[in-house]
Amino acid sequence: MAHAVIKLEENNFSIPEGYGRHAKGYSRVPFIDHSTSAAAVHMAHQIVQLEPGGYLEQCVLAYEKSFYMLEGEMDMMMDGRSYRMGPGDYALVLVGSAHAMRSSSGNGARWMEMIAPQPLAKAVGQDTFFVGDFDWPEKIERFDKGDARTRFVGHFEDAQLPPPGNLQMDGYTGDGARLISQKMMVDRNFGSAHMTMFVVEFAEGGGGSHHTHPFEESYYFVSGMADCEFEGKKYIVEPGTLCWTGVGAKHAIYTRGSEPLRFIETQTPQPPARQAFRFDSEWRIMRERYPD
Repeated sequence: MAHAVIKLEENNFSIPEGYGRHAKGYSRVPFIDHSTSAAAVHMAHQIVQLEPGGYLEQCVLAYEKSFYMLEGEMDMMMDGRSYRMGPGDYALVLVGSAHAMRSSSGNGARWMEMIAPQPLAKAVGQDTFFVGDFDWPEKIERFDKGDARTRFVGHFEDAQLPPPGNLQMDGYTGDGARLISQKMMVDRNFGSAHMTMFVVEFAEGGGGSHHTHPFEESYYFVSGMADCEFEGKKYIVEPGTLCWTGVGAKHAIYTRGSEPLRFIETQTPQPPARQAFRFDSEWRIMRERYPD
């Protein structure tokens, strides 16, 4: 089975293996990786939280990591520059970049995180390196979008979503998905070599019809209700649920009810320039004209 539907459970947060000596008040719920699904070979997806007073020491990773802030505030250092991150903010940590995190202003924080290439099993090799502490600056502010030195961080606002229409993105343009609005956050243009992360919203009556991909996808639902079908199995999906589909797993997602449906979507490997989607609807005439 190359799909998963997982509801966030508060009692599933735990300290990652190997982090105990290098973090305080830092925990996560792993939704998808090699330990949760044998079919997941490209990505790891998790919800991470930082308690008040918590921190993650400076570390270097042998993979890319993107995250989207859901709740609270935290301070993040990346390659010597520090930023205060809040809801709607997102960032990309590149392979080999040094980064650290800590709670700010006595607040905790929670964010959605996607990692690619998928972290290695411990028996295979090491891919996280804690490289020692550093001195946080006395004053940390939100990132300045007008400063040309600000890179790999951004902020999403509702006004950035275009009016709903047909799907248009790298690798596909057509009516396989309708009444859809998208805002790309992390992609090649942003600096990633491995992943995409973007906001999707379907208006009432909208959705993406049955299709497959040559890459893995995840969808973390943040508002509205969805009728989903993954590999022939039907689900009613509510906010706080993570859905994942593997390569070739046929799926469809539709808005349920009158409230717009919104989720944070990720993809890895990055979609090809062409044939990123194979919608059943677009091959219907060929199937009818040339049946087996």
